[in-house]
Amino acid sequence: MRPGTLKLRGDTRRPEAGVFPDLDSKGYTVVKGAIPAERAAEYVQRMYGWLESFNLGFKGNDPSTWHIDRVPYFNRGGIYTRNGAGHEQFAWDIRGEPGVINAFAKIWGTDELLVSFGESCYGTMLIADAVNISLPYPKEEMEGQRGKPWPHVDQSPNKRFKNCIQGIANLEKNGPDDGGLMVLSGSLPLFEEYFKAKEASGDAPEWSWRDAAWYSDDDLQWFYDRGCKWVKVEADPGDLILWDSRTIHYGANAQGSRPRVAAYVCYKPAADIHPDMKAAKLHAMEHHISTSHDPLLFRMTGSQIEKKIAEDERPGPIVKPVLTQRMKRLAGLVDY
Repeated sequence: MRPGTLKLRGDTRRPEAGVFPDLDSKGYTVVKGAIPAERAAEYVQRMYGWLESFNLGFKGNDPSTWHIDRVPYFNRGGIYTRNGAGHEQFAWDIRGEPGVINAFAKIWGTDELLVSFGESCYGTMLIADAVNISLPYPKEEMEGQRGKPWPHVDQSPNKRFKNCIQGIANLEKNGPDDGGLMVLSGSLPLFEEYFKAKEASGDAPEWSWRDAAWYSDDDLQWFYDRGCKWVKVEADPGDLILWDSRTIHYGANAQGSRPRVAAYVCYKPAADIHPDMKAAKLHAMEHHISTSHDPLLFRMTGSQIEKKIAEDERPGPIVKPVLTQRMKRLAGLVDY
């Protein structure tokens, strides 16, 4: 399935303006208490239990075991893009949290939503819709690509309108040094201007319909010259962080003593999905295949699609998840 071959209409439904004012002005916001704190703590323990199930020596309650050779493969600071993480029961339970769903229902003006699921990795191009367990690993273990910032947007330059709002269900206390979402404040209103300037300069490639664009140091300087600055988004356990996909961002590594534990979530109106993509979604769900972040226009990815990194890589979740009726509708298994 190649979603880029589908016609992208200019009149596609847009997220509601003014529901979360900071989303329109800053490109991001924090919705307090979307998940009760006690349930957020339970999710942390369940996610630690998932890491422990690989029997590599990791123990969630023993920081002396927090080393990269004791956990399965991850991208960047702690994004788990394989081994069926996105279809584990804890991932679906987070997607089914009423407070998380309600925030997106406000954004779209409807509670008849579809959710993305699984993890997403386009080779070296990572689009976040996974689980994130960023532990404060020793600095020497995070050298190379895993330790570098990776500024990007999660929207194709061919779509310059407000098209997608993404979310992070934050499960641990997330302060200035605990890893997490870094946003380039002021970059949202410059999204269209930047790509127009690139085209006018003759330095623009043929933009892909893939929902990703990456920024070099020279690209970022263009934004710095216009007053944009990096901001670390802080959140409490159970908070929902939202951002417009046109906002430049990346996930910072944990630098202090606390871990970052979170899940990525994204919902869009069910009525807007193309029939071909609905069929692809059902196929992905049936086979526990991962998808990229946009619930309506996605690529299938993950351990069943990408080349294996480890011989013992799991093709899906440990146990097939049990879905509520609400989750089945979010997955596209049951119509509204």
